[in-house]
Amino acid sequence: MIGGNLQIARILGIPIIINVTWLITFVFVTSLLALRVYPELLPDRYRDDRSVHWLMAGASGVSFAISILLHELAHSIVARLQGIPVRSITFFALGGVSQIAGEARRPLNEFTMAVVGPLMSVLLAGVFFLLWVIAGFGERRPIPIMFEWLCLMNLILGAFNMAPGFPMDGGRVVRAALWAISRDFYRATRWATLLGRGLGYSLMFIGLLGLLGVLTAIGPWSGLWFGFLGLYLEQSARQSWIQTRALHSLSRYSAEDIMSSDIETADSSDLVRYVLNRAGRRFIFFISDAEDRVIGVLTEKEVEALGPERGGAATAGDLMVPTQNATVAAPREDAASLLQTMEAGSLWHLPVVAEGRVIGVVSKESILRLLARSLTRREPASAGAGPR
Repeated sequence: MIGGNLQIARILGIPIIINVTWLITFVFVTSLLALRVYPELLPDRYRDDRSVHWLMAGASGVSFAISILLHELAHSIVARLQGIPVRSITFFALGGVSQIAGEARRPLNEFTMAVVGPLMSVLLAGVFFLLWVIAGFGERRPIPIMFEWLCLMNLILGAFNMAPGFPMDGGRVVRAALWAISRDFYRATRWATLLGRGLGYSLMFIGLLGLLGVLTAIGPWSGLWFGFLGLYLEQSARQSWIQTRALHSLSRYSAEDIMSSDIETADSSDLVRYVLNRAGRRFIFFISDAEDRVIGVLTEKEVEALGPERGGAATAGDLMVPTQNATVAAPREDAASLLQTMEAGSLWHLPVVAEGRVIGVVSKESILRLLARSLTRREPASAGAGPR
């Protein structure tokens, strides 16, 4: 477990990660179902059978977790179809989130990627409704009651995610509409994140009224939950705007503006341990053959994957990524795209290639330093139409 996260599976190559906060929520919801909700809904013959209550609660919790996973997988699959990498799907206290490493290139793509998750939840609600009918619609028995709860929760999940607060799905739909109307991705994001922050503050205000007993309809505990949701939404919208500002400022620079022309080379026959003696913590070497042709790239990423049993005899040629498989940058590619490529591939350097020849290297450190300088200067009023 790293930083409270535990990878439990990999689906379609996407890591599925559980944060410890989600486990707390899972235990809380399951206990609430087993101790309060299901005992009150079941008839007398099941009311005192705690094993039935816990079995229903456990099955409901796991089924709803799978529903959340399918919701996020829908987002992730559409993102991949658009050529946008997906780092992971993470379960946390409030549900799940797809870590998508990039932005849509057109408003319609943004709309499709956003709306497919809630549509999946509505579809799952329909499936559970059908199972509810088959199992005995309206009957007070364990299985129909469980399917009724799952149908209702998937409907709530779909509706809640369509709330017009960025970066929720509904907020992304709003951004897609504003982007299509204004032709300006930057300003559309600005208005969508302001709307998201406004919704967050509204939820926090409602939560405060409930906590103080002014709104008796929701009560103190629900008020606390509303406040927590509002705080999460406001902070998420704020962070999304900061990220958009950062990428917008980087988009004004190209790879050839920030690259270094100093290129480190090594022979394919050089032992890796000797190459490492020349390298720092983050490095990139261009591996050449006996005729001085560049045939591959070696970075710390390939060396970290080297097992200790091979460390003594491994050569640069053994570990390098062949040139045809290496991720490279074009001279005019903007720094925002470079940073997103590096984040998606866990890279710290990108070779800059022009007409089949390496002309320089861009490092993540240089982009981050440029970003720090750019954000301390005042933003210009004009903005581009969208991600490149």
